[in-house]
Amino acid sequence: MSVLEMVIRTTTGFVILYTLCRILNKKLISQMTFFDYVSGITIGSVVASSMLMKDVPIFIGMFGLILFCFYTFLSSITAIKSLWGRKVLEDEPTYLIKNGQVLEDGLKKVRLTMNSLLTGLRKKGYFYVDQVETAVLETDGVITVLPKPQFAPATQQDVFNVNVSRGTAQAFIIDGQLLPNGLKAIEKDMAWVEQVLKEQNIPSIKEVFFAQVDQLGNIYIDKRMDKNINLKYE
Repeated sequence: MSVLEMVIRTTTGFVILYTLCRILNKKLISQMTFFDYVSGITIGSVVASSMLMKDVPIFIGMFGLILFCFYTFLSSITAIKSLWGRKVLEDEPTYLIKNGQVLEDGLKKVRLTMNSLLTGLRKKGYFYVDQVETAVLETDGVITVLPKPQFAPATQQDVFNVNVSRGTAQAFIIDGQLLPNGLKAIEKDMAWVEQVLKEQNIPSIKEVFFAQVDQLGNIYIDKRMDKNINLKYE
């Protein structure tokens, strides 16, 4: 491949790619859906291949790029015009926590573990599940969180109301399984767990989807039937 041919290929690819990106608008850049993410990678790969593979004529590569971008644009229009098309092409946000209750069906739908949910909440600054009113997995894969009113970010009138730190929350039951390391971290044993469950009329650990405790003794229990419990141990 000569220098002149490389200049022609690069210039052609740049002009067409820039034009197509302007047409596709900012939605593709923001990667609002998983398809937007994949489309962005594919478009970049097609342009790179057209520039560097001299056995592929430049007009063939650019035609493939334009055709792919046309289909991407068409899918966006379909999602705007049709509710059914929107569900097929972009999916829908999925509730992971609603009304303070962890929704196991929501986690299963998006194939997300409880540990992954906890990681997503911590990234948003919420280390305690009982602080969360609603958590939603958006179509771009980001978990958005609505805290309960009492745990919402402070306003100016709240500045002088300082609460004691709850420390680090420690999970001790996940998906009906006891976590020995979690119990060890809070210096509790199986007898304590059984007592806590007995006080809440929970006959078996298997009925608990998630349970955690903070350093102030606040316990959060989410049952498999999506009924959460908040209490405090001494």
